[in-house]
Amino acid sequence: MALANRRDRGKKTTIIRRQIKKSHAGHHGGAWKVAFADFTLAMMALFMTLWIVNSVSQSDREEIVAALHGQSIFFGGGMMAPLSHLPQKVVAPTDSRSNEQAKAGNPAQLKKTLEASSAAMRMKQKSARELGELANSINEIALKAHMESNLEMEIVPQGLRILIKDNQKRSMFERGSATIMPFFRALLTELTPIFNSLDNKLIITGHTDAMRYKGAGYNNWNLSGDRALSARRVMEQAGMPGDKVMQVSAMADRVLLDANNPAGANNRRIEIMVLTHSAADTLYQFFGAQGEKIVKPLASRLEQRPVQPATHAPR
Repeated sequence: MALANRRDRGKKTTIIRRQIKKSHAGHHGGAWKVAFADFTLAMMALFMTLWIVNSVSQSDREEIVAALHGQSIFFGGGMMAPLSHLPQKVVAPTDSRSNEQAKAGNPAQLKKTLEASSAAMRMKQKSARELGELANSINEIALKAHMESNLEMEIVPQGLRILIKDNQKRSMFERGSATIMPFFRALLTELTPIFNSLDNKLIITGHTDAMRYKGAGYNNWNLSGDRALSARRVMEQAGMPGDKVMQVSAMADRVLLDANNPAGANNRRIEIMVLTHSAADTLYQFFGAQGEKIVKPLASRLEQRPVQPATHAPR
């Protein structure tokens, strides 16, 4: 018995473990489809970008880059007001065939759209550059005449806004009158050739302070209008074409420059707006080039109205 036990202790027992693996076949999910779709979309966007870049010239690409960086139209001196040179909105095609081509991504239609956008952007940049040069020239004239304190300029979406205002030392007109002072006449005479260098239209607006006239029959409306007309008359005498001025306006004291001091000198001013071509076109469209949007439709309606037979009251 003891011999058998020693023999059993001398033997080694081998233990085998079997692990059952669970199968996950058929449960891979759809994440790879989403990743593949993203990859395909990115490649399509890359190819479209390369095609558009290839269809635009180098100069157009440089202008687009300049527009996106928002270059300033002023190159030293004076104001430094940055302008946006983004392209104007391109009118969508109106006929159904063009709409279908645009929706289908027709390369020819897309190229025409890009060319139109680029042309509009170049026109806007040209206009902005010209207005910037005009502002610098006006600023130089004001410095020579020691009138920098009487002059303010501002770039607005409609064009270049020029404010010539009174101060405590100098007034553009005799007090309470539309009689122009010699220094202001000389300034407008010097500015006229600068305005004539561009084919942009002008709007001249007169403003007064809030002081009231004691007598009846003449007020700030009359005064502001007469002063604006006097400024236009001086520039025409200096050689400005008669059709250069698109509008002469009277604002009286409705828009005070210094609302905290209604009687302040800087409220008495003449504003000259050098309109962009698009702003002038908009104004023409608003009024109608020859009034046809208002006068002619009304006349045609009156002509088309049937004539009512005359009726006689019973005697």
